[in-house]
Amino acid sequence: MKKLIFLISVMFIFSCSNHEEKIKAVNADQVVADITSLSKDYQSAYISQDWDTTSKWVSTDLGTTIYNSNGSALAVQNEEQVANTSRGWDFGKFEMSNHQVFLSSDMNTAIITFDADGLINFDDGEQNVTYATRASQTWVNENGEWKVMHSHWSPRTNSKGIPKAN
Repeated sequence: MKKLIFLISVMFIFSCSNHEEKIKAVNADQVVADITSLSKDYQSAYISQDWDTTSKWVSTDLGTTIYNSNGSALAVQNEEQVANTSRGWDFGKFEMSNHQVFLSSDMNTAIITFDADGLINFDDGEQNVTYATRASQTWVNENGEWKVMHSHWSPRTNSKGIPKAN
């Protein structure tokens, strides 16, 4: 009888731990989906120069930084940088693809990588200039809300990134 109780206990413990792993896997899948969606929404607001929306995903304590694909110096993404309407160019088209999300073991930090393709239009010059980059973003769960801490962009092989500011 003791062996039967022991066997049932072991089976119960195994089934509970297996159930916890399944719940964690579902949660990880949801976090991956959430981060992918947040990244797309963040970039859409950024490209539209919509600081009010972009700022929802920027930490008020730490802010966020970016290395742009033109090799310029590290920039702080703030209202002035995001809403800059005098940069001399805009995105005619911008599409993100190939998203991959990498989570820390506690699922409070996420790195997302993706490609971006599009067209840039210059105010006083060429239109529909090809744009093709790869990017990564670091997202941190800050008090239950995901915030982007840093973005890094670089041109893909044989491609151009955004133009340098004049």
